Amino acid sequence: MVRGLAYLHDEMSIIHGNLTASNVLLDEQCNPKIAEFGLFRLMTDAANSIFLAAAGKLGYLAPELSKVEVANAKTDVYSLGVIILELMTGKPPRDNILGMDLAQWVVSTVDEEGTSNVFARVLRWYAEEEQLKNTLKLALQCVDPSPSMRPEAREVLWQLEQICPGSDGGAAGRFIKKDATLVHLEVGDRWSFYIF
Repeated sequence: MVRGLAYLHDEMSIIHGNLTASNVLLDEQCNPKIAEFGLFRLMTDAANSIFLAAAGKLGYLAPELSKVEVANAKTDVYSLGVIILELMTGKPPRDNILGMDLAQWVVSTVDEEGTSNVFARVLRWYAEEEQLKNTLKLALQCVDPSPSMRPEAREVLWQLEQICPGSDGGAAGRFIKKDATLVHLEVGDRWSFYIF
């Protein structure tokens, strides 16, 4: 997914503008594929405003889009960070009960309780702790409130390759220890992943 986003930004000069977990599909080998890229560019300004308002309600909208309403590579990286946080925590991007976005919840939980309390239980059991912590740190950089502090998609890809050497940046389960057989990871009430 990150490799695809970096390609869209660097090679195609395309801003996705609607990167959500719903727009990431898995192929037969569980490799993520970005869907609906470029549709954002075809919308009228009025449709964009409605679209951005809906994305904000879902928790994927970068904070600056509520003011500027112009998507760019850094707003896509923010959405990427939210998706990574979803996968790591097993929580949806917006929690109406807590009244905060996932990124806000993770930051407040890490500050108060430490990093291990944010990870989905299954990841704590089967994943390498150092990889989880480094990936969480990277995801938090992606959702930094200041766009200038967020990395470019290609930088995110490079950092993920450093965190998981030998990974092609693709399939779900790159963080799972080699002895794992089958892991079921639920993200909110919308996603369910089986990792072999």
